[in-house]
Amino acid sequence: MDINKNLDLGKIREKIDKLDSQLVELLEERLHIVQEVAQFKKQTGKKIFDEEREKEVIRKNLKRVKNKELNHYIELILKDIMDSSKEYQKFKIGVSTKYVNDLEFHNKKLGYTGVPGSYAYEVLMNLLKNNKNSNVQNIEENKNIFHFNSHKDLVEAVHTNQIDIAILPIENSIVGEVRDSIDLINTKSIHIIGEVRHKISHNLLGLKGSKIEDIKNVYSHEQAFMQCSEFLSKYEWQLKRMTNTAIGGKYIATKGENKNACIANMKTKEVYDLEVLEKNINNEEENYTRFFVISNEDTVIDGSDKISIITSANNESGALIELLQIFYEYGLNMVNLKSRPRVNKPWEYYFYIDFEGNMADEKVQMALEKIREKSNYLQILGNYKLYNLKI
Repeated sequence: MDINKNLDLGKIREKIDKLDSQLVELLEERLHIVQEVAQFKKQTGKKIFDEEREKEVIRKNLKRVKNKELNHYIELILKDIMDSSKEYQKFKIGVSTKYVNDLEFHNKKLGYTGVPGSYAYEVLMNLLKNNKNSNVQNIEENKNIFHFNSHKDLVEAVHTNQIDIAILPIENSIVGEVRDSIDLINTKSIHIIGEVRHKISHNLLGLKGSKIEDIKNVYSHEQAFMQCSEFLSKYEWQLKRMTNTAIGGKYIATKGENKNACIANMKTKEVYDLEVLEKNINNEEENYTRFFVISNEDTVIDGSDKISIITSANNESGALIELLQIFYEYGLNMVNLKSRPRVNKPWEYYFYIDFEGNMADEKVQMALEKIREKSNYLQILGNYKLYNLKI
């Protein structure tokens, strides 16, 4: 490779410094205009995150790039600029929180993943049954309840106001977090307004009249297979992955073949008229899944004592320790910490944190302000309470 020996690094850096100076002026001017956008959105109630607008900005500007070899890198820069703009809009708009006595389901469009009988469906039914404003007699005939094939579709529906409130699994006590849920929460404009810890009891279900010795195929979600691995290891069955446990129940009921079984809950048995071939086949008796109640409205219920945030430390030595030290300084009990890779940023991570507190508490406000100063990203996902439901 030929190297031009006449290159002067100092002069090259001078050129970069001059361009950087121009860039800073342009970025500052851009953020002044972004402030006007924030004021408009605050007045009209429009959401900060507009996915289609961001895609259009990238498409339009990439067409202007003359050296197409640079497209990928310019796209990364454009995305960083828009992320910074969203952060500035959040800062200018401020927190617009609605404080209420309890969850309000009346005339709300509700959603869950899977089909009737799924664990998320069961959680939603229990929430409605235990809500003082619900008509218990007609809960399962509610025309405002919708189901979705995936967590992505569900979160997108909340984000775009197709539905108002949804049930989203976030973590299992045996196999850990539901990773796509955490990532989805970080990328969409949704709010956590409640938490439910639901006991998971897996059962082997088959058609009426079938027996265990008839079974050749078992249908369920991959997490159910992991949570029942000890029981399944006793048999040479074909394990067929489904997107949801209850979808497995619906499938075997539709196929009508005794060689098929599913792993699901008792609600699935009731909905699809199945028979229990083996009860409680979990590896662990104490098996729970945390579900978030998510909403398109930032609502805080009376008695809310838990806060979830997503933040990102600066890429320098000791930055994460400094962030975590803030919780200690303000006497806040951190109960959960998880790291997730940042999209399009190799070897960079964001941190999902749960801690005890209420947004009205002055020390919580001071701690969050300090986290905002010490981090390069902060999103408050919600201030909510745990619902202990009667099943």
